[in-house]
Amino acid sequence: ERWPLSRLLITASRLVEHDIAEQLRPYSLTHASFGVLALVSLGPMSQRALARATRVEEQTISQTVDRLERMGMVTREKDPEDRRRFLVTMTGAGREAFRHATSKDRAEQALAGLPEADHLRAALATLIRRLGGENYVPAG
Repeated sequence: ERWPLSRLLITASRLVEHDIAEQLRPYSLTHASFGVLALVSLGPMSQRALARATRVEEQTISQTVDRLERMGMVTREKDPEDRRRFLVTMTGAGREAFRHATSKDRAEQALAGLPEADHLRAALATLIRRLGGENYVPAG
């Protein structure tokens, strides 16, 4: 508890990240592909918006989307408002894998019943938004 906040966050993040990697393995998902699924679970997004939200180059996100598309977890369709863009949409298989991969959230389980859990969630969401990650968490 005497560690700087950044060190606490990094340590917690690494522990959660390793746990999530174990949960993703049966679905052949990586952290990158899971991040894309998390974003498109909120609705269709352009590859450019996905790249901005995940802070990677468009070429990198294109490779991740290609892999998810080959796995049948997303589709790419022309944007009806801009035919030069493609919208990435989650498929039923993607929703199912995402649901299963997130069904045993050990971080949630570890904090279950603690009055601090809701405050921690709100504080982390605020921190993410203030550090420029507004696309990572739902508004509100």
